[in-house]
Amino acid sequence: MATVHISQGSGFDLSVDLLVVGVYQGEVPEELDRRFKGAIREAVQRDEASFKWLNSWSSYSFGAVQARRVAVLGLGEKGSLGVREWKQVGGHIGQLANEAKAKSLAVMMPETSLAPEETAEFLTEGLLVGSWHFAGYKADPPQQSWQEATLAGWLASAEAGVRRGEIIARAQNFTRDLGFRPSNKLYPELLAQEAVKAGQSHGFSVEVFDENKLAELGMEALLGVGAGSAHPPRLVVMRYQGGGSRTLALVGKGITFDTGGISLKPPLGMEEMKYDMLGAGAVLGAMMAIADLKLPINVVGLMAVAQNMPSGTAYKPGDVVKAFNGKTIEVTNTDAEGRVALSDAVSYAAHLGVDWIVETSTLTGAVVVVLGHEATGLVATDDPLASLVLQASEASGERVWRLPIYPEYKKLYHSDVADMKNSPGRDAGTITAGMIISEFAGNVPYAHLDIAGTAWTPKGPLNNVKNGPTGVMVPTFVKLADMLSR
Repeated sequence: MATVHISQGSGFDLSVDLLVVGVYQGEVPEELDRRFKGAIREAVQRDEASFKWLNSWSSYSFGAVQARRVAVLGLGEKGSLGVREWKQVGGHIGQLANEAKAKSLAVMMPETSLAPEETAEFLTEGLLVGSWHFAGYKADPPQQSWQEATLAGWLASAEAGVRRGEIIARAQNFTRDLGFRPSNKLYPELLAQEAVKAGQSHGFSVEVFDENKLAELGMEALLGVGAGSAHPPRLVVMRYQGGGSRTLALVGKGITFDTGGISLKPPLGMEEMKYDMLGAGAVLGAMMAIADLKLPINVVGLMAVAQNMPSGTAYKPGDVVKAFNGKTIEVTNTDAEGRVALSDAVSYAAHLGVDWIVETSTLTGAVVVVLGHEATGLVATDDPLASLVLQASEASGERVWRLPIYPEYKKLYHSDVADMKNSPGRDAGTITAGMIISEFAGNVPYAHLDIAGTAWTPKGPLNNVKNGPTGVMVPTFVKLADMLSR
């Protein structure tokens, strides 16, 4: 497992495979250039090197420093780096280390506009997230190149930031690992087992409701979504007791594979539907990090877990199912299964007497049309909670954009035979999906985060790794829990 350390000494004196020195655009690392006898400045003058954003110059050290190789990394304009950018810098450094097949590296950075502890946290998170890769199922799996990184020339106080960055990054990578697993390796029972193991390792309790318990509780909605699969659904309830009288509920959609059911999806790209459990994965990853950080708040994490499969026992268009809180749903499209499954989880969260419910799911293709892969869509019934979610996402470097709720939208999911229908059509599709789920939150402040465009992306979580799960919302959830604990 890769680790990150702090050193108050100079990186020039560390015997590592790779030394990375950050420099702002228009500047040259003077001490390093002197050691290289002016070679760096000459490379800039000859246009052989440019220290614009994430551009780099590298060379063997030839004894100028203790490191075997040196890379000078452009940080763009001074003062332009925020949370997201420092994570990208860390991710890019991790990639440089992997490309150089470096086992050890040192990182030297100039003064930043953030506190040293914060910069260290985001650099560490970027290093560990940006260079991580899924081990896969090959007979000879690839190995991560670098194993140890040292942030050199930093104050000892930055150590706390490194530790926090490590915790969040490892939780995020755990979520990504779950997302990469194919559905024959991660069906509902196995995802529930992962939660049980995580609870034992990180210090929170886990209760798993099987199909018999779901039937006993009247959770027809989640049972309906999973009715077509050989692997029955599960509701996973995780509890972290950090203290105080307030409780945050985090709820995630855990469809371990989504064929669309009877309303079958087109075959092209259907293999990506193993990612439809990444909302639940984000909740599980966040619970791990929150427990490891020992945040002083009570958190309940709920995962609505099922496979949406077509079969003779599958739920069908026209069926009516009743959720835990007694409200009924007319199923007009079995491929709009997320909001159906989540109705039981959200109403159960409200039943537990929590103070806030924040739910995340890969819910609608419509959110990709609106926001692409750059931002998560937010639909919220409570302005103060929405504001906190936006602040938490900003502080975590994750982009979230709030969409409006207008009374006219509620008419779109009116049903003549039930309390609502699950698929009202294309108009305001992301908004109505969030509003439908909000119907099951009762009077509890509720926020929905649609991560269909951000849970897996063409370029990865830091725009520098290959396509795959990003672990999005883990950092935001951790930050939100931290903010609500104060």
